[in-house]
Amino acid sequence: MPILHVQYDGRGQTPDGNVVQVPPSIALLQHGPIVQIVVGLAQSFTDQLLQQGQSLPPPISGNALIDIGASTTCIDDLAAQNLGLPAIDVVQMTSASHTSTQQNVYPIQMQIVGSPIRVEVPRSIGANLAAQGLLALIGRDYLQHCTLFYNGLTGEITLSI
Repeated sequence: MPILHVQYDGRGQTPDGNVVQVPPSIALLQHGPIVQIVVGLAQSFTDQLLQQGQSLPPPISGNALIDIGASTTCIDDLAAQNLGLPAIDVVQMTSASHTSTQQNVYPIQMQIVGSPIRVEVPRSIGANLAAQGLLALIGRDYLQHCTLFYNGLTGEITLSI
């Protein structure tokens, strides 16, 4: 069973401008459970492209927020377009911050950097995530295959699949 264990660290700034280390619990509180990921085209689509003699889009890396409030995994829409991912559907997406909007759906494969945890996400929804410094949100469709332990007291998460 692949396991990822992370204890967060962070830095803050005092009123006089000095940079100081913050406790792991505060780092996790401030930034949330963020992991580094690599995203590429879902395996079923890579097989099709290779059979047709086409080249594969190169994978991209970035940060993902583990978001138990998101029912579906999301990828930054502009990053998905730049990667050349095919939009396989359009869906209505509603979030806590905005009304329902139409968004593209992309087939992706996501690997968490530093672990063998790799999951096919056949229906990842495009969203504007770059403004938050994110490439993706890891939603409950991904997490349904995992065990997630969030320890706010120690500033640690453990994810296994």
